[in-house]
Amino acid sequence: MYEDREYKIGEFAAMTGMTPSKIRFYEKAGLFPERRHENGYRYFTPNDAFRANAFFVLLVYGFSVEEAVRMLDERQASPAFERSLRDQRARLARQADELRYRMRRIDSALDMLNLQEGPGFEVVDVDDQLYVRASQGDDFSVSRRNGREIAAFYELLGVTSCTRLIARDQLLSDAPTLDPTYIISMPESEAFHLEAFDGVDRAHIHRLPMGKCLRFRRRATRSQSVRRDTFADMFAWLDDHGYRLRADVLLLPGFLNLDGRGSDVETLLAPIA
Repeated sequence: MYEDREYKIGEFAAMTGMTPSKIRFYEKAGLFPERRHENGYRYFTPNDAFRANAFFVLLVYGFSVEEAVRMLDERQASPAFERSLRDQRARLARQADELRYRMRRIDSALDMLNLQEGPGFEVVDVDDQLYVRASQGDDFSVSRRNGREIAAFYELLGVTSCTRLIARDQLLSDAPTLDPTYIISMPESEAFHLEAFDGVDRAHIHRLPMGKCLRFRRRATRSQSVRRDTFADMFAWLDDHGYRLRADVLLLPGFLNLDGRGSDVETLLAPIA
């Protein structure tokens, strides 16, 4: 009978497209029962090949090895199996959104590498932001209280950004240098990503209204970026066009010179009225 056929590991490898080492790995993971003849040689059956094919389909769906092995042993014509597929589709959709967001960030960084002189002021509508504080000015003690939320936001880097927030009051003061607050932010529209994290305290996550903003890019060294006089062009543009600074300014890193020998390129979002 066909069902009684047996295959040595080399034959089974040729049938399934797997290497013998991969077969042994999946055997340990529970995909195949470990069968051996008295002489110690492994053997496999046609049913193992069918099981391998079904397993690979589940891997194509994006399930892990452990998940796929478990699902093979469940009743597949069931609400639970369908729910697993629907949940996996939702996870993949979120991952696809994250990948598209990362690609946009890379495109932006490539643009910044070729940034022309001049800030290129532009009035835009910006999504409100959610953020968690890593510091209050140069005091980073707040990060100990917000540790769980910071960790969740870091897990979502690509959707989130490590940014700086410069208080409007500081910008309107006569202080020669500024003391930015370090935050990790995301567009409020992306908040659904946080549902995947347990124990996130929403009381530690703040909302930053944005709306109409002046957007511009600039090159600046680390020391220059916190000097108040480097914002003179922004204030001159606001005066010339009849706007005023409405709220705190968000500085988003676009391209960082990690060797410290050049200028960073930042995108600044200044809420205006």
